[in-house]
Amino acid sequence: MDTPASPTPASRPQIAVLLATHNGRRWLPDQLRTILDQQGVDVRVIALDDESTDGTREWLLEQAAADPRVTVMAPMGPSGSAVANFFRLIQHADINPGEHVAFADQDDLWMPGKLAAHAAIIESSSVDGVSSNVTSFTADGRRTLLRKNDPQREFDYLLQSPGPGSTFLITPRLLALAREVLSNSYELAIAVDFHDSFLYVIARARGWRWHIDGMPSVDYRQHDDNVIGANVGVASALSRLQLIRSHWHRAQAAAMTRVALTVAPEATHRQLLRLLQLFETRSLRSRWQLVRAASQFRRRPRDRWVIGALIALGIW
Repeated sequence: MDTPASPTPASRPQIAVLLATHNGRRWLPDQLRTILDQQGVDVRVIALDDESTDGTREWLLEQAAADPRVTVMAPMGPSGSAVANFFRLIQHADINPGEHVAFADQDDLWMPGKLAAHAAIIESSSVDGVSSNVTSFTADGRRTLLRKNDPQREFDYLLQSPGPGSTFLITPRLLALAREVLSNSYELAIAVDFHDSFLYVIARARGWRWHIDGMPSVDYRQHDDNVIGANVGVASALSRLQLIRSHWHRAQAAAMTRVALTVAPEATHRQLLRLLQLFETRSLRSRWQLVRAASQFRRRPRDRWVIGALIALGIW
């Protein structure tokens, strides 16, 4: 039997990786190596540094001088947050026609076939976004599978992302939609605290398909500077509960619903408006209506029970 020929350079998926950095110099060599060493794709990196003080931008400029696949965007002043820096990349990065777009943190490690596998899923399944499970790891060698690929629910996109943004690969038309929303409704978008949640919201609310792959594609580094961690262990659970008690999570659900309404077709507009009203109302009646809808808010069965209980008790 003949061995299948390797894809020619012209036929290989073309992928632009948007890399947002801020004081990540100690992690970047390993992260960038695993991006540029991706197999079966033509990849290039577009980096935007957010006023680092540890030499990150200078190091990136050295890499760009040595490798034409690396581009460093001109400084744009302090953004104020990681999500704002990613939004700048989405809005202003020079993306070639037909390129898929991936997103990189500054401290993870990518599996060698990550981008090729996700590009193949987009091609074969006609989806506009792919994400995946990840494996968290710590400096002392602990590794934990973080499962994200439970079956999607009707409105899970309002309360959770489909995995870390570092696992995302999106189509050109989803990038175009993101740019449209950021151009027309930036004040609504920036109220969403994470770029991965924003992208998942607009894709699903638009009625476009998203695939969450069960194969881990990223080693997700855990350290003290993580914007958000792996949600593993008792300390993390208590921290999340504190956020829920402060109603941050509920406020984020409302923010994501407002963004969803900017792109949703008429068929789902009324449902989203009703959910937004419930998220913004603290009455006993709205609480019980949310409890009835809780089964559509989270993918994992245990999480659906937990969110329902937290709503019923008035904690969420």
